[in-house]
Parts: sequence; structure tokens; C-alpha cells
Amino acid sequence: MLSIPAVLLSLAAVAFSTSCQNTLELTWERGAPDGFERDMIFINGQFPGPTIEANQDDWVEITVVNKMPFNTSIHAHGIEQLNTPWADGVPGFTQRPIQPGESYTYKWHAHQYGSYFYHAHSRGQIEDGCYGPIIIKPKSGITKPFDKIAPAEVELLEAAESKVTPLVVSDWRHTGSKHTWDLQLASGIESSICMDSILLNGKGAVNCWSREDISAFTSPAIAPLLKELNLTMTDKGCLPPKIFPVLLADGQATGVNIDALPKEVFETCTPTEGSVEVIKANPGDKWLALDIISAAGIDTFAFSIDEHPMWVYAVDGHYIEPLEVEALSLVNGDRYSVFIRLDKTPASYGIRVASVALAQLLDTTAVLAYEGYEGYQNTTEEETYTISSTPYINKIGALISENSTTILDHVGVTSFPPQFPQPAPEADQTYVLTLQTVGNSYTWALNGTPFDNNHEDVETPFLYQDPNTISLPNHTLTTKNNTWVDIVFTVPTPGQPPHPIHKHGNKGFILGAGEGPFNWTSVAQASAAIPEAFNLVAPAYRDGFVTPPSATGPTWLAIRYHVTNPGAFLLHCHIQSHLNGGMSVAILDGVDEWPEVPSQYRN
Repeated sequence: MLSIPAVLLSLAAVAFSTSCQNTLELTWERGAPDGFERDMIFINGQFPGPTIEANQDDWVEITVVNKMPFNTSIHAHGIEQLNTPWADGVPGFTQRPIQPGESYTYKWHAHQYGSYFYHAHSRGQIEDGCYGPIIIKPKSGITKPFDKIAPAEVELLEAAESKVTPLVVSDWRHTGSKHTWDLQLASGIESSICMDSILLNGKGAVNCWSREDISAFTSPAIAPLLKELNLTMTDKGCLPPKIFPVLLADGQATGVNIDALPKEVFETCTPTEGSVEVIKANPGDKWLALDIISAAGIDTFAFSIDEHPMWVYAVDGHYIEPLEVEALSLVNGDRYSVFIRLDKTPASYGIRVASVALAQLLDTTAVLAYEGYEGYQNTTEEETYTISSTPYINKIGALISENSTTILDHVGVTSFPPQFPQPAPEADQTYVLTLQTVGNSYTWALNGTPFDNNHEDVETPFLYQDPNTISLPNHTLTTKNNTWVDIVFTVPTPGQPPHPIHKHGNKGFILGAGEGPFNWTSVAQASAAIPEAFNLVAPAYRDGFVTPPSATGPTWLAIRYHVTNPGAFLLHCHIQSHLNGGMSVAILDGVDEWPEVPSQYRN
């Protein structure tokens, strides 16, 4: 009997699907999204890039034209690339980089619905502005959880979802990604942790806090040490550079030269006028849908809309059992789809975003404006909005009222409908990976050995090779198709932030997390010893996995995924400075059914 490859069956099944064609032209120009001008990336002349919209089951075609003076690539974040791994957009893994003056066409099947985004996956170019939203509208017949939100208003909710508004949240720095990396090399410290502003849909401003607010909101975790050293948070709201030699681990302070850092990196704050993002809402619609997307390079944010609770109905592009919350914890790569009931007095309401990182005090406010109310006035240049609404969160993202609720636990969402098989499948393999710095504060490793990012310039990417001949010791995980794989991420050193780990290729299940060392060789052993730390019935189903912060000691996180999409995929921290510093590994999934890259996709 003839064996028909799975990829041919997949292609045949969607042979008559609609094709959604897009062209993204990348240029390197001067721009000032927060009122300060710098070189940055524009996509089709705009920032962020244009929204790519498609229907579930479309074939999506994206031609990227590189008109910049350096190599690039584009990754569709969260898109599984089922049977099209060559469209994943990671140079050195699934393609060669797109050189200046050249183009590359990505083509993939939108078998998923939901909220995604595209971004550069070459060096630190996401921090230079190379990103934009993707919306894949669900096909008819998909089961949705909207009756759990408002049983009598399901049609209104579906109407709101059909015209969902993307809201891209990002941090912004006045130095380009290459200059930022050069400053880290010169100073010997991870200077990239200090940002200049927060942007919503590419709009924002530099907001300099008063010294009174800086003193009031300095974290109690760092305040005693600052006092002991006779230091304060800087005028920019950042940790003072002089504290780093004290904070660095043994041996990491060698070669530190904080004098190599310009004052504006950590210390000087110069306010700008910038601009304000305004989301307009028609109260006649009753509901507003937002796709909240974090394209942040560094920060984890608290996100909230004054006086408007949010119904979270999808996470990472997949429906969940809806949760009504008043604030969200938003880490790099997250996508939350939310409904907002438009039942308040017509006015302007604050959209609050605050960094919750220890390293810097930083926040911004955008506007949710009910259309047609008398509180704003139209002028020839702009619309003026006055915000008098009551916030749920303060300037550092903490809840103001003890009666408020929030999603802080990324483990605590349940997919709808349930995705995890029952009884729970057993793991065929287990990998335990450590997350830590190596040698200095800006060189990071996901497995004890930093990944060399120069690999993206290799002549022959992993996917073009026989996987049995690939040998990068301590840098590759190898699996077979149709197996279940556990990965346990351990954070052994105190003082580390949450690490948002992103797996390319497919989603996984967050089985458990905890504090203290992971003293077992498998999840089976650990779950038998501490069953309260695990969920083997309805675990969260995500493509981003956030390790608990190691404030005072070690922490760990365990995930499980099903190998169903053979190819070379990247597993990495989505904090850009950590990825630049080497915090990634290659996963060679399904080496026993390795795909053959079609000639037209070998660039």
C-alpha cells in the first residue's frame, strides 16, 4: 500500500481554501513614536506594521521585502506552522536570513483562529519596531464560550469579536538594538533593562516621575539596600548604575565599567510630548473586543481599564473558560482577547499600563473614549480628552482596592473546550533546563551554555539538513514524532525576573510550578511527591510559559507537549536581551519524520 505523507494530506485538505496575500516592505528610517527621534524600522511606511487579517483555513502568504541595510526575517508568533516549518521565520533554523535588497515569501495554513503577531527574529530588531498584529477569524461552527459571559447577548459578543481591535503594548528605548548591545559590552552590565517609554499601538511619551512618586513607589525589595549604599532610584526611575557591582554574582563584577554608559541610559529623564492612543467605543454596540498583545522587549506589564472589568475569553489565540478580571499581567509574547461591556457613563476612561519590573518605575495612560459624549472637543489638529475615571491599579501596577481581582497566575487558565487528553498521557522524554546568567550579567543560557546568535548566518539552516548529522552539544533537544515531551525549567539563582519562554512549532500544557529546587528526575515523581503543585486534568494550554520569579530562592516550571509537527524549532526566553544574550536552544522535533523543504522555499 502506498504511504501518503502527512504534508500532502494536509495540502489536499485545504487545496480549495482562500489565499490571503500580503506584502511587508521593511525600511530603516527616522521616527519618533514617543516624541524622541531615532532610527527605527517601518513596515509599509508605518509603525507598528499593518494588521494582517485572515479567516481560519485560509492560506496566508506574506512576502517580506528587505529594504534595510542589514539582514532580517519575520516570525509569525504563535502560528504553529503545521506542515510548513520552513515558514517559521528563524534564520539558521528554518531559512537563511533575508539579505538587503532581497525578499522571501512565507506561506502557511491558518488552521488556528485567534490573536497572534508577527515580528523580526533577527538580532534585536523587535526592539527597533519590527512587529504588527495578526487576526485569524474563526470559521463558522467553532464552539465558543460566549454564553458563559452573557447568555442573552451571545450575538452581540460575536459581533464585537468580528471587529476586534488590536492593542499592541510595547516598551521603547531611545537607543537602537545594536547600540544597546554595544553599551552592554562596554559597561559589562545588562544596561538594556532601563527603558524610555511604554507605547500602545505605537503611541506614547516619556513621562518623568516626580521625586516624591519615585520615593513612594520604590520597591521594598530593593529600598533597604539602596538606603544602605546611600543611593536612590534615578530620575529616570531606574536602578542606579552604582548598585550593579553589589548585585552581581561572584566574578561577574570583573570588568564592569559604569562610566561607559551615557547618563541618559539610566539616569537622565527628559520628558516629551509624544502622543496618546485613543480607543473609540460606540456604546450602541454594548460590547467592545480587544486583542491585547505584548510586543515588549523587556518589561512585564500590569494592564487595566478604569471602571471597566474585562472578560478574558481567549489566551494565546485559543478560547478559555471566561474569566472576569479588573487587571491583567502581561508578559512578552502574551495575547489576551477580552470583552468590555460598554455600560458606563459616556466619557473618557484611562487605559493604564505599568511596568512591574524591579529595575525601573515606568507607566503610561491611553484612553478608552465613548463616542459622541460632550466631554471632548474636536480641533483641527487633535482631539482632547480629559480623564477623571477611577483606576483599578496604581503607578506600579498594584491593585488599589483589596476587593479587586486580577490574573497574575499564568497557570490558572483553562482551555475551552478542554485540550489535555484524559487519562493524562505519560511523558516519553524529560528535559531539565536551567535558566541563568553565565560569566556576566548580560550573557544568558537556557541550558548552561549560551546559544551563539551568529548561528543565524550559517550557510545551511537546520531544517535543510539531515537531523541525524546535526551536532551542537548542549544546544539541541531531539524528539520523535507522536511522542510526549516534558520540559522542566529551573531557575536556580535568586533575584531573577519571570522568564517568558516561547516554544515555536506548537502549544504546550503548563503542568505545574513551584518554589524551591526541583529535586526529581520526572514530572511523575514530582507530582507524586507534591500533587498540589500540578494540574494533570485541565492544565493551561499556551505557547508562552512563564517561570515564577526567583525573588528569594530557586523556582521551577514544568510543561508537556505533543510532538506532531516535525521540524527545527526554537525554544527561547522572549525577553529580548536574554535572547540576545544566548537564552535559547534548538528543538529538533520528529527527527524520524523529518520534512523535506520544497525547493521554492529554500532561500
